[in-house]
Amino acid sequence: MTWLRSLSWKKRIGLGAAALLAFFVVFLVLGFALTSVPAPNKIATAQATRLLYADGKTEIGRIGKNRTIVPISRISKDAQHAVLAAEDRDFYSEAGISPKGIARALFTNVKGGGVSQGGSTITQQYAKNAFLTQQRTFTRKIKEVFIAMKMSQTVSKDTILADYLNTIYFGRGAYGIQAASQAYFHVNAADLKPSQAAVLASSIRSPAGYDPTKHPDKAKSRWSYVLDGMVTKGWLAKDVRDSLKYPSVYPIKANSFNGPLDGVRAQVIDELQRHGFPEDRITAGGLTVVTTISKPAEDAAIASVEAVIPDPTGAHPPVGALVSVQPGSGKVVAYYGTRRPGDFDYANGGAGVQPGSSMKPYVLAAALASGKSLDTQYDGSSPQTVCGQLVHNDSGDPAFGQIDLSTALEYSVNTVYLHLACDVGPQKVADIAHAAGIPQGLLGRQGGLSAQIALGSGGYEVHPLDQAAGYATFAARGKAAKPYFVQKVMDGGDSVYNAKTSTSEAFSPDVAADATSAMEKVVAGGTGTRAQLNGRPTAGKTGTTGNNANAWFIGFTPQLATAVWIGRDGGGPLKGVTFKTGAVSGGVYGGTLPAGIFKSFMDKALEGKPVEQFPPRAGIGAVSTPTVTSSPLPTATVTATPTQTPSQQPTQVPTAVPTTLPPVVQTTPPPTAPPSDSPSPTASP
Repeated sequence: MTWLRSLSWKKRIGLGAAALLAFFVVFLVLGFALTSVPAPNKIATAQATRLLYADGKTEIGRIGKNRTIVPISRISKDAQHAVLAAEDRDFYSEAGISPKGIARALFTNVKGGGVSQGGSTITQQYAKNAFLTQQRTFTRKIKEVFIAMKMSQTVSKDTILADYLNTIYFGRGAYGIQAASQAYFHVNAADLKPSQAAVLASSIRSPAGYDPTKHPDKAKSRWSYVLDGMVTKGWLAKDVRDSLKYPSVYPIKANSFNGPLDGVRAQVIDELQRHGFPEDRITAGGLTVVTTISKPAEDAAIASVEAVIPDPTGAHPPVGALVSVQPGSGKVVAYYGTRRPGDFDYANGGAGVQPGSSMKPYVLAAALASGKSLDTQYDGSSPQTVCGQLVHNDSGDPAFGQIDLSTALEYSVNTVYLHLACDVGPQKVADIAHAAGIPQGLLGRQGGLSAQIALGSGGYEVHPLDQAAGYATFAARGKAAKPYFVQKVMDGGDSVYNAKTSTSEAFSPDVAADATSAMEKVVAGGTGTRAQLNGRPTAGKTGTTGNNANAWFIGFTPQLATAVWIGRDGGGPLKGVTFKTGAVSGGVYGGTLPAGIFKSFMDKALEGKPVEQFPPRAGIGAVSTPTVTSSPLPTATVTATPTQTPSQQPTQVPTAVPTTLPPVVQTTPPPTAPPSDSPSPTASP
């Protein structure tokens, strides 16, 4: 190296610079040659998982990243130009990288071994977001440069711009310009006007810092900068720019599943996970989920419940739930369990609530399956000690004597149905309730099981979803179908899941026909008259628990089975409570507000549907009058008094009731007014 020492210092510096330049050129050539443009990473291109109504078209909401990818042809020219004016005005003429920006990033702002800022061309931004991690390192920055260089040589500018616009974050949870157009203006990207496009372009630099709702002054200043840039580049006429005013922007949405639809979202996610879709796969996005929820039915459910239940305020406010299931298929067509996103789900959350007398149809089905008839008679007097349990009918009930099973269901006579549960056997009742749709585990074997099953009291609890599925079994002539929310899942253009109806026979069609016949009488002239539908046969049962803590109406037509429940948040009696229909001082029964909600919903949900008939009564079983082996207490004639005064009755539902009881064998004459459905207290020994 003696020759090098013989050179002057100026020549040495020049030679060193030439060597460094040669190394840099070789580095660039080799780096460029060895770099390929990879496929965009999944995080960058992930689209939201979209939940659709049963029509497969109308959107319910989105899970995960809110992104819908659209081609450049579906992004307005004004939107394209606004983004370029904000982020890279020389995009179409530059090489794809910014040497000045790279030098600044690599040599000027190195802090603690990381790169604090980088090149700012759109090509580089897209390379960073779509192909690399967000980690700020020299290695990542060098890769970004080579990918950007390669893209500028191999990918068209329009493609790069379209990919950039579909991946960049605009704030408000919106990834990509289509989602942002909807989030800010409720329009599609193809329809963005210059003033609107400038708002979106302004947000890219700092989505939170330039949000027009949170920082209006900063947002308007950046908006003016973008519009001025469009004028400078010849993309917008000066007179047009001068005429523009800052556009109105919609408020920020905290959750795309507003109100009750948040409960639908939770049920869908839970069901998808049971079918093998892990949560990270769902939230990563890109799936299209067609649900079973009918938009007209869901709209009717929301309107019907919220016409009665007020906004939750104060301690233990009244709350409600409604679930509607298609008999024979198990499709959940309407679901209302939450009032606001994040609220407790009363339709299928927690341990459930006591069902009261809405359990009696399962007792009847078990009795019919065991060979009894609707005409079988029992002692309906009250109070009685039955199977070791002291049982009362409601204080407003008439003084029944011998009464058949159909009439006892019509007027919800507790003493008869506890007799019946004891005779049939509580385990048989539990088995048939499970077979119909009540989940396993809700019926224990603790003491007093007979009363708990017959009266729906004690530790036995159910959900409105369970009851809707259970009563749908009666409507489907004994065929039970497991309820479900997800019809189909698409991943891009591929179908990755299709629901299969799961059915089984809970009881015979004849048992279903006779039990339905008895439940028709409940609506026609018993405790559920307020549930009568417009021109349609209707069957159902009321349910009220002790101290009026829970009020139910579950009913059905051949096409639809619906459960309605009203209670109080955190529990407590439904007395002294004010609803939208007025104050209720004497307590809410299943035959009042829940029956009214049922009618309102079903009339709307079935509007335009054909009227279908129930099968005729089959007349199964042997007629008998069982010998009373219990020790009834002395029975006095009780004069029935209305549980609610006319002023307390819901004004939006029919209040007509029959004036006399139907002919039955009586030991005492009936009064001239029908009873309300009997509350079912926890039976005491």
